[in-house]
Amino acid sequence: MYPFFETIRYQNAVADKLQLHQHRLENTFLHFGRVPVLDLMRIDFKKEAEKNGALRDCVYKTKVSYDLLGNYHISFEPYSIRTINTFTLFDIGSNDYSIKFTDRVWINNALKSVTTDEVIFVKDGFLKDASYANIVLFDGYNWVTPSNPLLLGTYRALLLNEKKIIEKPITIDQLKDHKRLKFINAMMLWDESPIIDLS
Repeated sequence: MYPFFETIRYQNAVADKLQLHQHRLENTFLHFGRVPVLDLMRIDFKKEAEKNGALRDCVYKTKVSYDLLGNYHISFEPYSIRTINTFTLFDIGSNDYSIKFTDRVWINNALKSVTTDEVIFVKDGFLKDASYANIVLFDGYNWVTPSNPLLLGTYRALLLNEKKIIEKPITIDQLKDHKRLKFINAMMLWDESPIIDLS
């Protein structure tokens, strides 16, 4: 019923980075040749949180599922950060996830098919994303993120704007040239994002 969604961090009555989520939502409408008719800024997240019994000081994954007519549904789920120690490289073939679809079957199946904690998707020898997050790698000087990710993440966009990370193409072979791997998404603050030592 709702083919698209945005996942928003909600804590202490604040829906985080709404402007960035709105920008991606609008791009989804435009991708399908539609005028954006849903404005996240007009949603009373505090009221919705109270209706869902969300506690004030907890971090919630707020999922706004929507369609191109502007219909939407909001859910709140307590969020806990995953522990990630291992990953498997996984070629995505012809699959695509440039739009944040609620249909994530191929992504979930990829994760189920490996014995590691996470997958990192690759295409034509270049790194893309993890199953639930963008990735950044530390080369000893800078944190870099693949310039052609699976999905343009909102937190990734913020970090690029703040020049805390830079983007460039990263091949599978270049993984060995990096010291650390970090998983970033809108739900996690920088200092709490999972990190793997590659050295």
